[in-house]
Amino acid sequence: MNRSAPLPVPPQRIDPCAITVDRLLSVAKLIPRDQAPAHARALEGARVLAQLNTTNRVRHFLAQCAHETAGFTRLTESLIYSDPVRLDALFSAVRDVHHARGLIAGGPQAVANCVYACRMGNGDARSFDGWNFRGRGYLQVTGRANYAMVAKRTGLPLLQQPELLGYPEEAAQAAAAYWVERDINAEADRDDVKGVTGRINPALVGLDDRMAWVGRFRAVYP
Repeated sequence: MNRSAPLPVPPQRIDPCAITVDRLLSVAKLIPRDQAPAHARALEGARVLAQLNTTNRVRHFLAQCAHETAGFTRLTESLIYSDPVRLDALFSAVRDVHHARGLIAGGPQAVANCVYACRMGNGDARSFDGWNFRGRGYLQVTGRANYAMVAKRTGLPLLQQPELLGYPEEAAQAAAAYWVERDINAEADRDDVKGVTGRINPALVGLDDRMAWVGRFRAVYP
């Protein structure tokens, strides 16, 4: 009895919007290879939660995350500065270059507690809210009020354990919650980098770099 040859199995089609290890590494080349699977898995979860169901939306989301995390190499803001002129230029709470030198000498906690004091729901410098609720996660959620908003949306105990946003899974949940809360898909649908950036960083800090990341991800998510 002759047996027919098995039928060839057609290649599995990958969702054009899916965030995979290969796609992420093809653009964000500084991610350590052993960390890439955790990032891709977490970001794919965020993609679903935030309804990033078009390549436009995915491209803008990943570009903003890439900028905020230095190419997915850090999830927690360090606030380590060496140039007092730059520190003075970046934050209105820094009075002058002399003040900036003193903050730098005091270390990153001193910087955070000064520049984020009495902003975004934080208490004064003595409350340590600036340091405790410094930027974390893929979109660098910053400030007690924003941590509280994300905590309410995700159920994560972020006011008690803000450091959770330094881990990919929790960082991704936070990024999705922030993206939805700010209705950022509306700007992504218009392919408006400036509009997307404005909903994450109203001062448009790093706009050129964010635009560059959008261009890089366009090759993967056309």
